Amino acid sequence: MKKIFYIALTIVLGLAGTSCDREKLTYDSEPGEISGKTGTLDLSSFDAIPNNDIKETEKKPISRAVDTGGFTVQIFRADNGSETLEKNWKYSETPEIVTLNIGNYNLKVFSHEVQPAEWEKPYYYADKTFSIEENRVTQIDTLVCTLQNIKVSVSYSEDLKTLMGEDCKVSVTVGEGALDFMKEESRAGYFRSDKESNLLIATFSGTIDGYEEVNRIQVDNVKAGEWRKIHYDIKRPEPGSETGGVTPSVTLDASCQIIDHLGNVTIDEEVIVDPNPIDPGTKPDPGPDPEPTDAPKITSATVKLGTPVTVTEGLQVIVDITSSDKNGLTGLVVDIESPTLTPDELAGMGLASHLDLVNPGDLKTAIEGLGFPTGSNVLNQSKVTFDISDFMPLLGLLGAGTHNFIIKATDAQGTTTETLILVTE
Repeated sequence: MKKIFYIALTIVLGLAGTSCDREKLTYDSEPGEISGKTGTLDLSSFDAIPNNDIKETEKKPISRAVDTGGFTVQIFRADNGSETLEKNWKYSETPEIVTLNIGNYNLKVFSHEVQPAEWEKPYYYADKTFSIEENRVTQIDTLVCTLQNIKVSVSYSEDLKTLMGEDCKVSVTVGEGALDFMKEESRAGYFRSDKESNLLIATFSGTIDGYEEVNRIQVDNVKAGEWRKIHYDIKRPEPGSETGGVTPSVTLDASCQIIDHLGNVTIDEEVIVDPNPIDPGTKPDPGPDPEPTDAPKITSATVKLGTPVTVTEGLQVIVDITSSDKNGLTGLVVDIESPTLTPDELAGMGLASHLDLVNPGDLKTAIEGLGFPTGSNVLNQSKVTFDISDFMPLLGLLGAGTHNFIIKATDAQGTTTETLILVTE
């Protein structure tokens, strides 16, 4: 009887036709642990369609411009509040007939493993719950994959562009993601949405009309599927607005336009300007030349600090810490936040998640083996360099993840913090 059922099923599905991306009926070639009572999942009409980036067209967010062939399709057994992965395919290789044990399932389809921040890489996702019943066919048709990260673009008015120096950039952070939009950057950045409501911070820095400008705004309630268009313009002073005999040449005016997944547009929603901005046109009388008050500088000529860097073969990770104080550095610590460099893993290497390079204690040998200087090679030094390039292969062997090395340098002039963000795949 069961044999007759499957013969009939094959005939029916053959007459019903197949989806546009697959030309003939295909069966799951790896049935896995199938025993006892089973049913059939019919994916012959299954189609994963990404929405048109942000906007909907006639309420049907269909875009064939996105190649879905490399998307991932997964089926999870969903029982008792937990999920167990049962099947995993590339979308282009998804079979049309799958035999499964009876029970509850969740089918998920997504574009890629989303990172905290990426250039021009929208993350699409959709899921569908279903049940398998004995000797019955369950069919899944079209799933619309929606944008699940946050798109950010930065633009400038033509008037502002004529006054901008080559050093101008906008640093955008959302959660753990960070990207620097340089003056000529035309790409969009895509940031992972870690929460239902996220905080976006955009910091403009650089020279405008010969004056240094720093302008910081924050945007609350940023959500997955939104496109945040940050635009910068200039304001010129009104006649008679001189203050103390000094007239600012221009001031920066920032706005944020929101295009949500329905195509609705909002301007300047929840944009909070830094209450203490640096005014590029006003230079108060400083009085006598002050002593230098520059906190230590943390830089790297091999990687970009504060931005996720993918660990590849031969990656050089060299960081310089410099102090302008006459007595040099008084403190240098590194805190490690990593899904694979766990406290137990670090302990096995003779390390800890908090490394005090000036006072390393019992960790001295292991810290130096990692590539960090310690003790007198840090304390009172005007420049310290550490090279952890040899550690990169080991970091990669531990598995995929985003690893934050939070570097904090201190001298008599202040404290500076930078984060080295390394991504292993």
